[in-house]
Amino acid sequence: MLVRMVRSAVRMPALHFLVLGALLAAVDARLTDGSSGGGRAPILITAARVDEIRDDYERTLQMVPTPADIDALVAREADEEMLYREALLLGLDRHDHAVKWRVVEKMHFLYGDEAGDADAAYRRGLALGLERDDVVVRNALITKMRLLAKAASRTEEPTGPALDDALIAYLRDHAATFARDARLSLSQVFLSAAKRGDTLTADAQALLQQLRTGPTPPADAVRLGDPFPAGNTVADASAATLAKLFGEGFATAAAGLATGQWSEPIRSPYGVHLVWVSGRNAADLPPLDAVRSRVLRAYRSERRDRYLARMMTELRAAYPVEVEHAG
Repeated sequence: MLVRMVRSAVRMPALHFLVLGALLAAVDARLTDGSSGGGRAPILITAARVDEIRDDYERTLQMVPTPADIDALVAREADEEMLYREALLLGLDRHDHAVKWRVVEKMHFLYGDEAGDADAAYRRGLALGLERDDVVVRNALITKMRLLAKAASRTEEPTGPALDDALIAYLRDHAATFARDARLSLSQVFLSAAKRGDTLTADAQALLQQLRTGPTPPADAVRLGDPFPAGNTVADASAATLAKLFGEGFATAAAGLATGQWSEPIRSPYGVHLVWVSGRNAADLPPLDAVRSRVLRAYRSERRDRYLARMMTELRAAYPVEVEHAG
């Protein structure tokens, strides 16, 4: 039996890490299940269960599912059953704190004080099979299988310079996700609408004339206006940042300004701004060091999803699925 199990694991590469890692714990479960190492018992989705799935969909979404919706939900049901059964075959329900808590809780509900202490209740509950087909245990084990797949995907991750090369390639292949927007550096002289009232427009025009005939350096010019809460200089700011500080209209107008000269008055919800653009940086792809943590998270997430997808493909090949339809 043990030899057949090893051979079965080898034929399912994505499951190899999981099966071999818990092989001894899985022996009893596989013997109890009665399956040989070369296959899995069929999964039957009964007509009654299909009706439950349809009813749950209608109750939750307040709409009638299409045949395609039902097919997708039934396929998900089968996938979760595969993960649940594989978790049992691997013995993941043994010595699990969440499973133990659930079994003990059920024993105390059924037998009260006669269930004994936690350890005794757990042993008696397992003997009675209370952990089997329990929705809480089932969901915990399905989650554990997915977490194991995540851990298994990390065992194949490159390290050192090879990981850096992989992340650089990932960054390049997903440039649209990580690209930095175009950015501006600017100084602005602010004239407050609340402070100046009806003279706001005339004050702005007069000050603009003064700045342009001076010429007045931006560092000196900012002192000619009114205080602005976010300050008078902004460095390397994206359009989104400018919109947060000054409003959408300001950000749109600033994007079209020439560099190295005072702009016409730009209105915002706060008043009027005279703007000097000192520098521009075009949209670009940042170096890996600047976004390494984000790239690493995305890289690992994609690898985990691929690994889980591969594992599910292998499980679907191993588990026959039969779906009953109402006659």
